[in-house]
Amino acid sequence: MVASLALVAGLATSSCSGGSSSAAAELPVLDGGGDFTLTDHDARPFSLTSQRGKVVLIFFGYTFCPDACPTTLSKLSVVSRKLGDDAAKVKVLYVSVDPERDTPDVLKDDLANFRIDAIGLTGTKPEIDRVVQQYGAAYEIVPTPDSAARYTVSHTTTLYALDPEGRLRMKFRYEATADEIVEGIKAIIAAG
Repeated sequence: MVASLALVAGLATSSCSGGSSSAAAELPVLDGGGDFTLTDHDARPFSLTSQRGKVVLIFFGYTFCPDACPTTLSKLSVVSRKLGDDAAKVKVLYVSVDPERDTPDVLKDDLANFRIDAIGLTGTKPEIDRVVQQYGAAYEIVPTPDSAARYTVSHTTTLYALDPEGRLRMKFRYEATADEIVEGIKAIIAAG
């Protein structure tokens, strides 16, 4: 896997503890991110602006991923349970970096295996590349000629957290625990 590009935002584990108002005021707006349009797992156009009012968690991956993606989806299922009523304020966006195999139907079937409020997103390679670049992520197609899959995709495993206005507020490493992610989400909600 491509190494995660960011550490867990320091505020997610220290100064935002408990979501106090002074900690919320310190929550930074990070560089990068931005609006985009792709195709959702129902084969409909999707615009990030449609999620205004929610905390949005974005990660890049693919359905044939043997480890990082199913682990991330499982972890986010735990995050959703731990958030309780606040889970309704959060939406997960799973952006595929494998548009050749990850059709809307494939993404929908994959997400059905997890208890999570998520939208699978795909598009053309140029559309996906633009979003990957906006968020400072990376991926690489790795040929595996001796396997039935033909290739794997090495990709960034960072989880990007946007506030209800669509601003990038935190980045979580793949190694971040569900509790750290919950704490970060609560800090973003508190920052309002």
